[in-house]
Amino acid sequence: MFFKRLTFWTVLFSLLLVSCGKGNPTSNGVPPPPTVNPGGDDTEEPGDETDTPKPWDENRGKVVRPQSGNGWTVTPVSGYQGVTYYAFDGTEPVSKRKQRIFVTDVDLSKGYSLKLAYYNGNNIASRIFKSTGAVAVINAGYEKTAIWCRVNGTNIGWIQYDRVGKDNDKPVEANDVPQWKSEAAVYLNQDQDVRIRFSGRDKNLAEWRALYSAKCYTENNFITSAPMLISDYEPVGTTFCDLHPRRNSSSEDPYNHQASTSNPRTAIATTEDGHVLFIVVDGRRTVSTGISALELTTFLVNNFNPQYAINLDGGGSSAMCVAGQGDPDTHVVNYPCDNKDASKEIKIGSETIVWPKESNGPDHKGERARDTFFYIVKK
Repeated sequence: MFFKRLTFWTVLFSLLLVSCGKGNPTSNGVPPPPTVNPGGDDTEEPGDETDTPKPWDENRGKVVRPQSGNGWTVTPVSGYQGVTYYAFDGTEPVSKRKQRIFVTDVDLSKGYSLKLAYYNGNNIASRIFKSTGAVAVINAGYEKTAIWCRVNGTNIGWIQYDRVGKDNDKPVEANDVPQWKSEAAVYLNQDQDVRIRFSGRDKNLAEWRALYSAKCYTENNFITSAPMLISDYEPVGTTFCDLHPRRNSSSEDPYNHQASTSNPRTAIATTEDGHVLFIVVDGRRTVSTGISALELTTFLVNNFNPQYAINLDGGGSSAMCVAGQGDPDTHVVNYPCDNKDASKEIKIGSETIVWPKESNGPDHKGERARDTFFYIVKK
């Protein structure tokens, strides 16, 4: 009897593993870590067990958008009902510094789909914009060894390294940074179902791997990131650096990374009334200094009141394209900083692109080659 029971559970467990992993090889052919029983749905945050009102509860149900003036321009995107492009240029009240901030607001109910794309040979936002006929594009994930990324049923990354940017076989050194870039995730169905959730809240690396491995049972498309900025109206991004004190001088240290007020930022957000927001903030310039995670969180609460928001890869990776806006050829609206100080070479598959050094101040060139992007298309 014991042998029969053992055989039954062994076969069942094997079938479960296959159901999540079959046809889902990782980028180097190595299978993902062992998959655990999915159990319940933990994409929803634990939340407060009490009914005590929280300060952010007053934001529920409020639709907030900037008006033209005071540094803002508001432009309905021609030919795309339900798409509005916002641009801010001036001294931003939260950071009290000069900023250039770009936001694309899309009402998905007007017939749009949100897509997550992976490019094995890397790509740039302007090429994706052109090839897909998108209304808007932004860069998405950090390096795939630091995140879990699943696209159309295939695991692209599974938090492969224990330390940021360092193979597990390398010796441990003083400035090594443990993985921190997967505390939350964007789940989507490549259409109109979009959920940004603080799934990994208060969990460690092993728990993240088990959690997202289990998500393979229920989600065909998701990408992890950090910090979570707004979770069901709670401005959790304002306390990220308090919860991650500086450990060392590495730029990858989570405190240094997210407390920095000079970095460009990229984020994605959703509102209670079914809108998706793409957000890019320029940085490392006199005309736009960049902002911290805390400042970005407060800026979003004040100006757009999203229900959920998550920070994506930033720095030189930050790029946004919007139909009919920005550069007339590429439609890049922000000013990527990679070619600020010198010419820049990037590889896209076997092709090499050379971005010339800026000659007369910020330009729309200098996009960085990345492997994951979000884009929105008309259905």
